[in-house]
Amino acid sequence: VAFINTRNGDDSVSARVRAISSSGCQLFMQEPDRGSHAAEWVSYIVVESGRNTLEGGIVVEAGITSSTIIHRGGQSFTGHPVQFEEAFTNTPAILHSLMTYNNNDFMASLVTNVQTNSFKVAMEAAETSKNSAGEGVGWVAFSSKTGSTGDFSFVIGTGNDGNSDGVDNSPFVINLPLGYFSDSPDIVVSLYGTRGKDGSWARGAGEWINTKQTVYAEEDQILQPERRHIDEQFAWAAFTANTDLIAAA
Repeated sequence: VAFINTRNGDDSVSARVRAISSSGCQLFMQEPDRGSHAAEWVSYIVVESGRNTLEGGIVVEAGITSSTIIHRGGQSFTGHPVQFEEAFTNTPAILHSLMTYNNNDFMASLVTNVQTNSFKVAMEAAETSKNSAGEGVGWVAFSSKTGSTGDFSFVIGTGNDGNSDGVDNSPFVINLPLGYFSDSPDIVVSLYGTRGKDGSWARGAGEWINTKQTVYAEEDQILQPERRHIDEQFAWAAFTANTDLIAAA
């Protein structure tokens, strides 16, 4: 799963993954209008499918779910149901990205109806009128937890601030504990239980430092230039840069 941390170019853009194999993948950005975009920093987390408990007591479950459901601007949200192998003690933080590029065009992903034992996934076209016959949605569910081991620190959580989160509003601020990270961490952020019917996805708002990541609920600008958006819930997972996540013994 991937997230664009920086905001060197202000045009709407989303991160996407394709050509996944056991040894690597292709990671790229795409604007809704297929325009060019400035270079950005992108964080990503790679997790093998299945369920594990990692060092630090982090419970993680990951997979790829095929979806043919597309949310379009103005519609209510639904998706393909996904059942966890085992229920989480509390509602997990779920990160998500498209893992295929079958439509050769813009598309994002969404997660909704998050429960301790299940959730739903779908594609997000927002107001672009883009189509796809089906894509694979990659997802990683983490137990919310903050801590450190001898090798790395981590901050995993969910939240909202009650304020509108669009590019024309103010960003949501993820504050990271002082002393946890000496440099900007690898942090992936996703929308979590989407609310705004125009459709959106998570995108860095300009600050990515060792104590903070700011993020917008970013809309496309195909039908209208404004990018106001209501308050959304976000999920995030931040790790010391270049951390290898190891299953606990």
